[in-house]
Amino acid sequence: MPAAQKAVYFYAHSFLSEDDLTFTNRERLLTASHFKQVFDRPTKLSSEAFTVLLRENTLGISRLGIVVVKRNVKRSVDRNLIRRIIRESFRLNKAQLPAKDFVVIFKRPIKNMQRDKIRHQLINLWNRAAEP
Repeated sequence: MPAAQKAVYFYAHSFLSEDDLTFTNRERLLTASHFKQVFDRPTKLSSEAFTVLLRENTLGISRLGIVVVKRNVKRSVDRNLIRRIIRESFRLNKAQLPAKDFVVIFKRPIKNMQRDKIRHQLINLWNRAAEP
């Protein structure tokens, strides 16, 4: 586990119960209408590999939607890996995030990208999203 991820993990464990580190169905954007609400008038954050669209919600919790298109990542194994990394990063950082809906779009192939670099980019995006 990289140092930055360890720091987030231990920070989260310092004041959260185990239940708060789960990723439940309430925290997922599941339907097309949920995604459409975010796509309508989002605030955008970008990194080299990701675009994060975010929009306020009235639920009082952060929710996550993930878009990894087949055009950018051919193999389903790789698409699923990216989704797992995004979900894990969200799960560990959700305590610091505001009550918004997030759609993470993976925008480029990962042939030469290391997993640590992907995780680091996500942590930076979550930190930027948490800023007022």
